[in-house]
Amino acid sequence: MPATQPSRYPSRGTEERKTLYQIIDEGLFCTIAFIREGVPHQIPTGFARVGDDIYIHASAKSHFIESIIDELVSFSITHLDALVLAPTAFDHSFNYRSVIGFSEVEELVDEDEKLKFFNLFTDRYIPGRIADIGEPTSEQIRITKIVRLSLNNAAAKIREGDMNVRLQDETSWCGIIPLEKRYGTPEIDQQQPADSELPNYLKELVNGFSKP
Repeated sequence: MPATQPSRYPSRGTEERKTLYQIIDEGLFCTIAFIREGVPHQIPTGFARVGDDIYIHASAKSHFIESIIDELVSFSITHLDALVLAPTAFDHSFNYRSVIGFSEVEELVDEDEKLKFFNLFTDRYIPGRIADIGEPTSEQIRITKIVRLSLNNAAAKIREGDMNVRLQDETSWCGIIPLEKRYGTPEIDQQQPADSELPNYLKELVNGFSKP
């Protein structure tokens, strides 16, 4: 059985690229799992996707990033979309979308390629931010390690819809409680004047967008 194939409810699994991309691109964090000196570790981190690869970064002094370069890791991204309330606590469930994959980790060494990632990563979370603050310096690029993970061995698993049991009576409320992810109201840094105007790209971000 492939490592990415669900053993429970296998019909919920898919390797369809459009589905994988959607789940990944809506994610804000991924978790990287790896073994270091025989001990399992997992680190949550920000990321960006380009085609069939995802990219993460860390300080060049990070033990985490040094530990995974040229090694095999597992990564996962999960969205909790709703609570599913059933007649019994045993039958309660979640609606979710997740991606799990395995990949060897490749370090980016070309400075132009690293700069491209920096700009992509920043604008992925805050569209328009790079144009406002400018690109990273050569020194900032030098002291940061960026690595690439492949999606070639990745799959999604999705649970959606109502509860999986038949309702026998109506003694308790059953149904779905949707969960939402959105940007909140920006809070200005105390070092700036309190009446500083919010940039247009941040106004657009918080007015109507639920994800980057």
